[in-house]
Amino acid sequence: MCPKRKKRQNTFLKEKTSKIPSSLGRTRQISTKRTRVIESQQKNMLIAKNIYKKQRNQLMLPVEEALYMIRLIVNKFHLAKEENIQIKDAYGRILANKIYSSVNVPLCNISAKRGYAILASDGKGIRRVLKAHPTFAEISIIPGTCVRVRSGEPIPNGATAVVTLENTKILEEYSHNDDDYFNIDDKEYQIEVLVALKKNENIRNASCEMQRAQCICNKFARIGLAELGILTLCDINSVPVIQIPSVGLLSISSELKEPGNTLILGRIYDCNRIIVSSLLKKNNYDPEDLGISAHKLDDMVNKIKNALDKVDILVIMGHTNDKDLLKPILKAYFNAMIHFGRVEMKPGKSTMFATCTFKHKMKFFLCMSANPTTVSVVRHVLFLPFPNEMYCSYLTKPISIQACINTKHELHSRPKFSWTTLRWMETEMFPRTYCLQNQYQNVMNYQKDNALLKLPSCSPNQPILDAAFVPTMFLG
Repeated sequence: MCPKRKKRQNTFLKEKTSKIPSSLGRTRQISTKRTRVIESQQKNMLIAKNIYKKQRNQLMLPVEEALYMIRLIVNKFHLAKEENIQIKDAYGRILANKIYSSVNVPLCNISAKRGYAILASDGKGIRRVLKAHPTFAEISIIPGTCVRVRSGEPIPNGATAVVTLENTKILEEYSHNDDDYFNIDDKEYQIEVLVALKKNENIRNASCEMQRAQCICNKFARIGLAELGILTLCDINSVPVIQIPSVGLLSISSELKEPGNTLILGRIYDCNRIIVSSLLKKNNYDPEDLGISAHKLDDMVNKIKNALDKVDILVIMGHTNDKDLLKPILKAYFNAMIHFGRVEMKPGKSTMFATCTFKHKMKFFLCMSANPTTVSVVRHVLFLPFPNEMYCSYLTKPISIQACINTKHELHSRPKFSWTTLRWMETEMFPRTYCLQNQYQNVMNYQKDNALLKLPSCSPNQPILDAAFVPTMFLG
C-alpha cells in the first residue's frame, strides 16, 4: 500500500475513534435522564400504592353516606355558573333565578264560555244580535243587544255577563248553518235569553291568571312544557339558566374494542360508555366520549390529562379497585383527593369519588368497575345524583317506594341492588316485584326491568329474604 494512502486511512480512523467517547457520553446522559424519570414515576407509584394498602382495611361507606359526601364536596368546591338563553332553546334547562311576569294575563276581561255577551241587568228577554268586529273595542253593548263570543275572547265594551248557548233560544235565524256565526253580514236576527245572570258571570277578569311582577317560576325549577307556555304568555323571551356541567366518559382496559371493529380472542366490545351516555342525554346533559385507554401507565396518564382539559366531570370505567393502577395514578400524577373509594353495595364496591385541581380549576372524578352489570346499577344509585347536584337539579330524583317481593333472594354481606319489574294488581294498594333467579352478571335478564330493589345485608339468622316489603327505586 502507498505510504500516503496508509497515512490518510490512519488519520481518518483516529478522527472517527476520537468522536466515539463523546457520542457514548451523550447516549449515557439521555439514558440517565430516562432512568431518573422512570425511577421518579415508579417512586410516586410506590408511595401511592402504599397509601392505598393502608386504606384497604378501612370501612366501606354506606350508600347514603357516599351520596351525602358527594353533595358536601360539590357544594363546597363547585359554584354553578349561569347563562342567558332564548325560550325556544330552554326546554329541560334549570332556572338560575326567579322569573317574574312582565304583563297581566289575561290583559283584559275575557269570556269563560262560548255564548253571547250581554248586560246582566237586562235579565231574561229578547236581544238583538249585533255584528261582530275583529276588535271588540269597536262594539258597545247597550240594553237589548248582545254579541256572540267564543271562549277566551275579549268582552265587548259595556257587557257584564256571558250567557251560554244552552240558555238561549234563536227567534229569528239568518241561515240554517253556522257560516255566519258572528253575524258578519250584519243580518238582523234575535235571541231569547232564558235565564237571569249575575254580574261578571262567565267572565274572567283581567290578570286573573297572572299579575304583572308576579313570580311565575321559582329558582332551580326545570323548564318543562307548562313552564314554556307560562313564560311565553308572560312575554318572557329569554331566561337565565344554570350552565350544564361538562361530562366526559373514559373506559380503561386493554381488552376493550370499539364496536364496528373485528374482535380477536380475549377482547370484548365496550358497551359501558353508550349505557352511561344515553342516561346523561335522557337527563339533558351533553356527554363527551373520550374513548378507550389501554391499561398502561403512560396511556392512562395522558388520556386523563387530555380529558381534564375538556370536561369538569370525568367518569372512568375500569380498574378502580385498590390493587389496581387508577387510584395511585390519580394520587401521584394529579394530586387527587379521594373522598371515598369503597362503597357498601353489591355490585359497585370499588366505586370511587375524587377531586383535584387541574390548571387552577377544580375537577371531579366518578370511577366505577367496567362490568356492565355494575355500571347499570351504579349509574342510577351513585352517578346520576352527582351531575344533578352540580347542575342544581334538586327535584330530579327517582321515586322510592316499598314493594312486596314474590321470589326468594339470597342476601349478601353488603346491601345488594337487584333489577326487578314492578307490577300493580287491581285488588292491591302496593306493587309486587317480579325478577329472575340468579340474574346477577347477566345483562339479558333485566333489559325490561323498571326498578331496583335494595336488599338488606345478610345476617346469621337471615341468609335469605322471602315475602317481605323492601325499598325500591322505581325508574319507569
